[in-house]
Amino acid sequence: MPNKWYEMKALANGATEIFVFDEIGYWGVTAKDFARDLKEVNPNDSIELHLNSPGGSVTDGIAIYNLLKNHKSTVNVHIDGLAASMASVIAMAGDTITMPENALMMIHNPWGGAMGDAEELRKTADVLDKMKTALISAYANKTGKDHDEISGLMDSETWMTGAEAVEMGFANQVTDEIQLAASFDPSKLKNFNNDKTSLFKPLAAASKSTEEVIMTTKAKSAPAATPNVVTESVALNEADAKVISANAVAEFQAKETTRKQGIRTAFGSFASEHSELLATCIEDVNCSVDKARESLLAKIGENTTPQSGGFTSAFAHAGNGAIVKDSMVAAVKSRAGIKLEDGELTQDNPFKGMTMAEMARASLEHKGVGVAGYGDRMSLVGAAFTHQSSDFGSVLADVANKSMLKGYEEAQETFQLWTQTGTLSDFKTVSRVGLNDFNSLRKVQEGAEYKYVTVGDRGETVALGTYGELFSITRQAIINDDLSAFTRIPQMMGVAAIRTIGDLVYAVLTDNPKMSDGKALFHADHNNLHGSGSALSVSSLDAARTAMRKQKLDKGKALNIRPEYLLVPAALETTATKLMRDTVLPGASNGESNPVSGMAQVISEARLDDSSALSWYLAAGSMYDTIEVSYLDGNSTPFIDQMDGWGVDGTSFKVRIDAGVSPLDFRTMSKSTGAA
Repeated sequence: MPNKWYEMKALANGATEIFVFDEIGYWGVTAKDFARDLKEVNPNDSIELHLNSPGGSVTDGIAIYNLLKNHKSTVNVHIDGLAASMASVIAMAGDTITMPENALMMIHNPWGGAMGDAEELRKTADVLDKMKTALISAYANKTGKDHDEISGLMDSETWMTGAEAVEMGFANQVTDEIQLAASFDPSKLKNFNNDKTSLFKPLAAASKSTEEVIMTTKAKSAPAATPNVVTESVALNEADAKVISANAVAEFQAKETTRKQGIRTAFGSFASEHSELLATCIEDVNCSVDKARESLLAKIGENTTPQSGGFTSAFAHAGNGAIVKDSMVAAVKSRAGIKLEDGELTQDNPFKGMTMAEMARASLEHKGVGVAGYGDRMSLVGAAFTHQSSDFGSVLADVANKSMLKGYEEAQETFQLWTQTGTLSDFKTVSRVGLNDFNSLRKVQEGAEYKYVTVGDRGETVALGTYGELFSITRQAIINDDLSAFTRIPQMMGVAAIRTIGDLVYAVLTDNPKMSDGKALFHADHNNLHGSGSALSVSSLDAARTAMRKQKLDKGKALNIRPEYLLVPAALETTATKLMRDTVLPGASNGESNPVSGMAQVISEARLDDSSALSWYLAAGSMYDTIEVSYLDGNSTPFIDQMDGWGVDGTSFKVRIDAGVSPLDFRTMSKSTGAA
């Protein structure tokens, strides 16, 4: 038997105690179960009914009221803490109703919602009116008040202390205050913020949320074997029983409104089918939005129809934004080892541990798509891919994109250290302004006009290209729960994307393309190509550095460019590192200093070995143009596009990056062919 919101216990003194200390009709336990247990009560025994409940299902509550009202036993009702909503109706079945001075009773109108056409909405309103009439009869029979007066009290949601309940006829007697601590939500009911606030204070423990409120009393003892009486317990004394501030109550009310709306939004189109679960989640102050979502998914997974609330209770479908989708993405990322943002994966994420096939099913059910007609998992997963309302495809795309970016960002590339980044807005070939176009600033005589610089018509060109590949995620991969299909594969695609850029950059060095003057990038006429005797050494480094310093503009002015990077094949990495690190001249016996120590940062690149294990290069720093890596609109990361999966039995993705790589000036780089 699952957890129950009531408990019956026969006592030795000829009485049966019944405790109702939770939401009525919760956990799949209905009035039918209550009736079955009540049949076992000896009609000669008295029934001692203890209430501390915020209410619950209207139809279950009415049934329980009638069962108790018609039972042959004497029914004595004890409101130990709270009898609100339907719990107050059940209390009316008592031959006697006893309340401590600081207990509370609340009555209000039944509520619900509807989704459908105007006629459907009218039917729901009519049913609510009839339910209200039934509740009024229960209150009127006990109090003797007329229907109009009771209706007014319900319209305004009326709260009563023990003394007020007796005065108004809703209870028979008041007893001394009893000692009780129970979680209670005062903000969910619109008239809490009145003189009843003196019965409440915020939880004293700093770790508790201000949404939780303790109801405290002073009496001699609590009933024995009381189920679910204490959900939060705090040591209190007389001084602790202070009046809660109006500001705190307002805070409770605002947070409770947000919680309720969040739950309604989370249920979306499932509100009609699971109306009672929705009502239960809303009534339970301890039910967060995440917990409500988890309860909904658990109910959906049972593939059963929840108990009827007796009327159409639904809310217009507003969706839940990206809550379900984001929860699925977080769960898959966690399984795949992709870094999560703070708070991205909550403890109550309902998708933790789900297989991909189970998520496919949940994505359909979340959108209200019936899944009973799919005879096998292959059909169901196929529907999750293709149904226009399903989030499943976008979940896969999101995870695949994050996996791709993970690969792109974590790949160990070196070109970013010494190249420049540019932006192009289209795929047209454009010219970049070169060093020759700005020699130096001209002196402006007093009172003279400034002159416009003349931009030369010679400049290096840059243009974009598109690079990409396709991959697919099949239904078989989902059925097999193969995470690599949308994690490992796109991650490798991300690595391939950034490696593509690296290939293009280092191909500029090894392929030695022509510049705008018709000569190769590295050429003797450019004074940046060093041949025989240029094996990597102190002397060859010094010669290459000096040549770069002496590079001139076309008009003969020296640029004094300082090399900052030494690019070497992996075969020369050790030699280069020692030359840049050692402060003493290699082989010197007299401790002579090394003149090239620290001259440049060593970048070892294995791509250079494929062309030559002996050649090495110098490159200037970031203030000079060396090689530009341009991206479309500045987007330096690859894109992933999802495509209709007609060509594959699943869905296809395209990884692409729009980039262009071009050398901008020969004077900022030099090459030494080296020697064995």
